Amino acid sequence: MPRNRFGFARANSLRPAPVLQLLLAGTLALGVGAAGRYMHPEASVAAFSQAATDVSAAPVAAANTVVRNVIESAPVQAVADAGSAVAAAVKPIVAPKTEIVTREIEVEHGVTFADLLADADVTPSDALAASSALSKVYDMRHLKSGQELTLSFNKTGMQETLASIAFQPEATQELSIARNAEGGFTANLEMVPVTRQHFAARAEIHSSLYEAGEAAHVPHALMASFMRIYSHAIDFQRDIHPGDRFEILYDQPVTKAGSPAGEGTIIYAALTVAGKVKPVYRVTFNDGTVDYFDERGESIRRALLRTPVAAAHITSGFGMRMHPILGYSKMHQGIDFGAPTGTPIFAAGNGTVVEIGTKGGYGRYIRLRHNGQLETVYAHMSRFGQGLYHGGQVTQGEVIGYVGATGRATGPHLHFEVHVAGKAVNPLSINLPTGRMLEGKLLTAFKQGQSKIQQEFSGLAAKNGQFFTRAAADAPAFAIKQTESCGTKGGC
Repeated sequence: MPRNRFGFARANSLRPAPVLQLLLAGTLALGVGAAGRYMHPEASVAAFSQAATDVSAAPVAAANTVVRNVIESAPVQAVADAGSAVAAAVKPIVAPKTEIVTREIEVEHGVTFADLLADADVTPSDALAASSALSKVYDMRHLKSGQELTLSFNKTGMQETLASIAFQPEATQELSIARNAEGGFTANLEMVPVTRQHFAARAEIHSSLYEAGEAAHVPHALMASFMRIYSHAIDFQRDIHPGDRFEILYDQPVTKAGSPAGEGTIIYAALTVAGKVKPVYRVTFNDGTVDYFDERGESIRRALLRTPVAAAHITSGFGMRMHPILGYSKMHQGIDFGAPTGTPIFAAGNGTVVEIGTKGGYGRYIRLRHNGQLETVYAHMSRFGQGLYHGGQVTQGEVIGYVGATGRATGPHLHFEVHVAGKAVNPLSINLPTGRMLEGKLLTAFKQGQSKIQQEFSGLAAKNGQFFTRAAADAPAFAIKQTESCGTKGGC
């Protein structure tokens, strides 16, 4: 059996591991040098440290040689220090940690969902699987350009694997796509519950009502409703001037994040034009019908007077006719009301005088604009009403002139026209809403509700700390309370 240099027998099959050899051989050779001499301690420590480094990287056979060369000259301390060095050098390998990283991407026009994910470094197989899962719960054709998606990845070292996708296709929808236990993906679409809140805003108008509403953070749909409500009396292109004001109290469905969800409802509004305040209030009746009324309880849905002259009879209708003076067929764009000269003529509705004077065959002539779409014309007058002028305001039923026979007329009558969007229509067939006046108990209940609404609005205004808003930064909307939950189905 082979023997080592110390005379001990050794068996190759029982040879200890390199590190253990180092420790055992160092113990046997305490203080003994290559020729029976001690080495200097510092030299021994340096040699042993180098040996430890070599052992950590060298093959077993080479390590054995290094160990045998060093232990012969190593003192006790050198062996101890070398053992520590070897333990530090031979450390176990630790696997890298997995972390979650997120990335925001934006939907691009004309790019498929799978291609969108592939462009975000998602593997083609994962992109296809996620796209397939989404198609089961959502029509991807409804994805809008600019829609933001949040992608989450499991990152291990330099390797990233798609974990989930989340986005909100609508304010009331939340959609998620997550990796499942089988390694594929599952999509889930949830409806976000919304609540109804009351908001209020008020502002001074500098350029237009629409811009003032935007500065006060009133949703665009609400400002469109506001303008429709007042269109019976206001020409927003001509009647609104800098310094005019508006205020509004409305009910709005909102998400848990506070974003508008669905169309709001105007409860109260007021428009101040040329120093005159025009308030309106929303009223819902027992039969479910809804209308807006002024502070007196009169519906703002004014009907044009179909007969704007008293004690009159129709002498000529609307349409083609043989002109009594010209002697040939000609389109008659209005209705003639026969009445004695001097019979009062009334304004068919609230409006602005846009023309007044003599106009060819019409004789003495007045044209009133009632809103951006509706105008009325009055002709053949003997004289005008007092105080009328171009740009002046008139109210429904106000006397604007008197029956006559000026211009091309065979006798005293009023020629009356109605124009919608610039086109003459039959005054007798036009479908105009009729007005309504609240009376009795309805009027009493209306007055009480009017007071409560004013108190609510004033309370919100006090919280704002200023009366009129002059800049967008100073014009927040005011939420007061949640009044009901709309649930997750059917919306509000």
